[in-house]
Parts: sequence; C-alpha cells; structure tokens
Amino acid sequence: MLDTYELTVHTLTLRQLGSAEQLADINALPVADVEEALEKAAANGAVVNARGNFMISPDGRKFLEDVYTRAFDPIRSNPAITAAMDAFETGVNKQVLALTTDWQTIEVDGARVSNDHADADYDAKIVEKLGRVHEKTQKVLRPLAEEDQLVDRFLDRIGAALVRAEGGDTDYVSGVRVDSVHTVWFQMHEHILRLTGRERPE
Repeated sequence: MLDTYELTVHTLTLRQLGSAEQLADINALPVADVEEALEKAAANGAVVNARGNFMISPDGRKFLEDVYTRAFDPIRSNPAITAAMDAFETGVNKQVLALTTDWQTIEVDGARVSNDHADADYDAKIVEKLGRVHEKTQKVLRPLAEEDQLVDRFLDRIGAALVRAEGGDTDYVSGVRVDSVHTVWFQMHEHILRLTGRERPE
C-alpha cells in the first residue's frame, strides 16, 4: 500500500486544500509525520504551501499516477472488489446522491424548492434513510475495507456525522464547512476511485 509520504500527497486529492492537521484527520497519520511529509513534498514540488495550507501540484498528480499503478494493482485485479465497486456505483452511491437532493430541496405544489428545514419530521426521515444506506454501504464496501483500512475510517466518520445530524445539527448532513455526510462521502468516493482506477461517474 502507500507509505507515509505517498499517503500524505494522496490525501490532498481528497481534500483540495488543507493543513497538516486536517489531512491527518482524514488519513489517520500522526500530525508530525504529515508535517514532515508535506515539507518533503513541497521541496520536491509535489505540493504547494499556501501559508500553512497545502494543495497538490501537477507534478504531485503525475507522481501519484505512477504510485497507484504499483501500489493498487492487486486491488484493481481483484474480482470481489470489482463487484463491490459495481454495487457501490449502481446502488448506495446513487441513493446517497438522491437523498442529498431530497435534503436540500422539498416539493411544494409540485415544484422543488429549497428546504428551509422547518419540517423536522421531513428532515428526520431523510437522516433515518441515510442511516440505512450507511449500514448497506458498510456491507457493500467490505471487500475494499479488508484491503485498505482508510475505507473503514471514512465509514466511521460518516457514522459520526449521522450521529450529529440525528442530534439536530443539520449542518452534518450536507454542510461544506464541517465533516458532513456529504463531504466525507465525497472524499471516500474519490479515495476508492483512485484505489480501483475508475473514473467518477458523470
């Protein structure tokens, strides 16, 4: 799999701009190790340091393409993982996207309008459905999680966001400034696409 340096650079493909602390929260590495890797990556031209926040460079993306081919070949040639990704894309991923739309909008007089979240029962039903999809996803992605521990970490972070949402903190469904279900799901999806060498569906 990926070493500390490679994983740190990879994490910047999941979060486009981030500090060492924010990246460590995603990849579960010690912050000090991430800082050291970022310093090395900046010197190598793989990342750009923007006042303590980092972004991947074109050279960094090229570096990762070579890394992925070497590191993920066993995953990409595993039929169980191919089947799991097919099930993910055609099932739970589409369900989460639809539920996110249902969360953000509501039908009024036959038209979809922005959800003002005044209807607590409506919102609660969406969160409950997201919880059920999360449970399905844990089963669907089990073949990937057995090969890559970050998959379980993403699923745990989604579960934590759902707990916050169930407690009434609605930002944790689709908010962009917190580790919401939508934000972490996007990161997880990007991660498993890179593991498996697939393109994001249109």
